[in-house]
Amino acid sequence: MLRSRMGRTVWTLRRRILVVGTLACLLLATVGISSPASARRDIVFQLFGSRTAGWGFTNTSLTRPGPTIEVWVGDNVTLNLTSLDGRTHTWFIDYDNNSQRDAVEPRSNPFGPSRTPVLWNFTVSNVTGTFRYRSDRGSDVNTMWGNITVSPEGTGSFLDLGVVVVGVIVLAIAVVAIIAFVARRSRSMPPPPPPEEDRPSP
Repeated sequence: MLRSRMGRTVWTLRRRILVVGTLACLLLATVGISSPASARRDIVFQLFGSRTAGWGFTNTSLTRPGPTIEVWVGDNVTLNLTSLDGRTHTWFIDYDNNSQRDAVEPRSNPFGPSRTPVLWNFTVSNVTGTFRYRSDRGSDVNTMWGNITVSPEGTGSFLDLGVVVVGVIVLAIAVVAIIAFVARRSRSMPPPPPPEEDRPSP
């Protein structure tokens, strides 16, 4: 009877180890699935421009250079463009930094001289790196510029990657600790008594 109970206990412990291992694999797989994946995004940037003050995301935060814009290849980007100085401007990506718009460089429709916003949409092309964005009207190219960074599609931030890595490490430590605890309990159990026929007579 005791041997039967001991056998059942060992089997229970082994089954627990198996369940813990299975759950660990499932959780690790879930972490992998939930990590940032490639996805094209719809993004809207509101930009205000002035020849003397530069660019800004608000009408009170214009700077020279303007704010940095970060996008992924394939993103569907909409710019909401407003002129604040009564002049007409444009927005374009100056891939080769030659201060003029070339045929392959995306450029918005003109906006201004009124403060009526102009919406312009483009899809980010497969050209990665950090480039200048500018207005190509007159001396705008010297004062109305900022940086735009184009990253490969689906690129997660360093913070996103760090959260995933830390989560995996914590999960792995917890799984190893549970398995070690169960295994230690299994080893510390007393051996079953010898069969009745093998016991010395009193």
